[in-house]
Amino acid sequence: MQILKSSEKMKTTQIDKEQLVKQYGEKISGLSRRMIWNFDIAKEAAQEVWYEVLKSIDKFNGNSNIATWIFTIAKRTILRYAKNEKVLKTSEIDNHFNLEHIDYRGEEREKKQWIKEQCDFCLTAFCHCLTNEARLIFLFRDIAELTDSQISQIMDMKEENIRQIAHRSREKVKRFMQKDCVLVSSQGNCRCRIRKHIQSVELDKEYNKLAKAAGLIEIFKKFDKKLPRRNY
Repeated sequence: MQILKSSEKMKTTQIDKEQLVKQYGEKISGLSRRMIWNFDIAKEAAQEVWYEVLKSIDKFNGNSNIATWIFTIAKRTILRYAKNEKVLKTSEIDNHFNLEHIDYRGEEREKKQWIKEQCDFCLTAFCHCLTNEARLIFLFRDIAELTDSQISQIMDMKEENIRQIAHRSREKVKRFMQKDCVLVSSQGNCRCRIRKHIQSVELDKEYNKLAKAAGLIEIFKKFDKKLPRRNY
């Protein structure tokens, strides 16, 4: 079974639908998860993306980049589901990380996994300091790793505007995380519900090193790679 390359132009008869879902499924699921707070709504949005892709696949004539075509459908669908998502103000993000402490009651061997899942939820919170459009561009560029040219076609915007929005968005998310997230900065002011758990397994030290060595985006990517993902 041949893996589809996003740079290839293909005819419909060459497209293996199962492989298409396998190759892009987790990216679409992750994109939907970061764009939408509610898990069930995010799942529904991702599933509808694939319904629209597979329903329209016979109309794909290979004259464009397959990844651009898929993510254009994803943009249209996910933004429709995300239209009621709220852009969080500084005070609201601070409140999110000042919730009452919760204790972990599961198996000790599963504790680190649980902590990572809770931290992953916080990454989505940080993304919500951006508007829906800016958040989508940020995720397309830095998480889905699409090129400026691809995003320009998907968003119907000039490449220069894409670069400016992506840069401003990255800096805004970075400022919030450096101020509040103990994974990014040991001086972080985060008083979130699981801080003591993070420190008990030394997750903060692990990610502090990553943040210093590779930057903010690598933290997002590492969570996406290390946590088990369901392809919706």
